[in-house]
Amino acid sequence: MTGLTRRQLLLRAVPLGMAGIAFARAARAADACVQPESESLRASLNYVSSSANASATCARCAYFSADPVGGACGACQILSGPVDAAGYCESFSPPA
Repeated sequence: MTGLTRRQLLLRAVPLGMAGIAFARAARAADACVQPESESLRASLNYVSSSANASATCARCAYFSADPVGGACGACQILSGPVDAAGYCESFSPPA
């Protein structure tokens, strides 16, 4: 019976695992309306993708613009990029 050695198994499994991790990160970033270059700004404003208060969400903020094609992500003038319509940050301001 010919079996794989541990070394052969690792050499075959590690690249598949790394590809899976990269794919999962890319999928999560796409789903979460995140641009990597805006992460520090989001952190400084305590942005969360799901608001605990239904009346204070990004979709109800004066700085939010909905996605014209109806996606879950809209644009935020403060965060300079896409945000989840159900999200929240400390710069929330209700429309005038």
